[in-house]
Amino acid sequence: MSNGKSGGKKILPVIVALIFVVIGSIFGIDVLDILENEEETTQETLNTQAESNQTAEGVLILTMIDVGQADSFLLEQNGMTALIDCGTRYDGDDIVKLLKEKEITKIDYLFGTHPHDDHIGGMQEVITSVEIGKIIIPDVEDGKATSNWYENLMLELVRGNYDVEYSKEGAIYNLGDAKISILTQFTEYESSLNNYSAIMKVSFGEMDIIMTGDAENIVEEKALKSGVNLDAEILKVGHHGSDTSSSEYFLDAISPEYALISVGLGNKYKHPIKSTMENLEEREIEVYRTDESGTVVVTITSDSVSFSTDPDDYLDGITAEERYGK
Repeated sequence: MSNGKSGGKKILPVIVALIFVVIGSIFGIDVLDILENEEETTQETLNTQAESNQTAEGVLILTMIDVGQADSFLLEQNGMTALIDCGTRYDGDDIVKLLKEKEITKIDYLFGTHPHDDHIGGMQEVITSVEIGKIIIPDVEDGKATSNWYENLMLELVRGNYDVEYSKEGAIYNLGDAKISILTQFTEYESSLNNYSAIMKVSFGEMDIIMTGDAENIVEEKALKSGVNLDAEILKVGHHGSDTSSSEYFLDAISPEYALISVGLGNKYKHPIKSTMENLEEREIEVYRTDESGTVVVTITSDSVSFSTDPDDYLDGITAEERYGK
């Protein structure tokens, strides 16, 4: 059965075109020629946009490194590399070892999402072991992060010959044919150090990844209200699957097909939380998690995604420990 509104939409352009033809005949203007040229121009624009979406060459490799109850994600594209977080102080050696195994001698961009040990505790080991292009960290308000390891890291960044800049909303970093965009960045302390975490989008061809660090609902709300394009195929689930993050509105705005959760088996926080896993399951989002599968490698072309492991279960942290714990 045809829809009345749809039929009206088809008839309206015809009527408008006839009106233009009549007006054109009065004033001696070849309106049909103008319309044809406009149609050709529009098609050329669409073709150009389509070509730009297909310019990404090769593959983008995303490695979710198994660092237990912590975060570290490695991106590789066309000879360039980016590292988002470095795990804890006890994970730095393992990350350096992995980089050497992959024969990576330089990190072009090193992002530290926020000043918690489980995200940048291993940074000092990484930056003193591997050549670093640029380090991007949030501008943390004085007196908000006072741990000894963090102060030592800041001293190293000052004393060493590093190219350091503060994470800035709207900044874009080119990684070969991929790009990393900072969508949100709080510049003042917002209730938790977690909320210094930027929401970033990694784009490669037609494929997108949303990276969240430990950003909580307040950051997600800011992103939603700002109107930035959150649509993506892959979501790095915020705060290890905590109930502080991954609101239903945020999930719906991203509408991901796949979710990555970096989490330690039997962690004291019981991450990932049941409600988070239920929200992912209800939306039929495939889940890949380090507590079940260890390190996960994601191979991304300009229009497809493949994983090194099969999808994992929608188990909450308590149930996962019961099933897989010692």
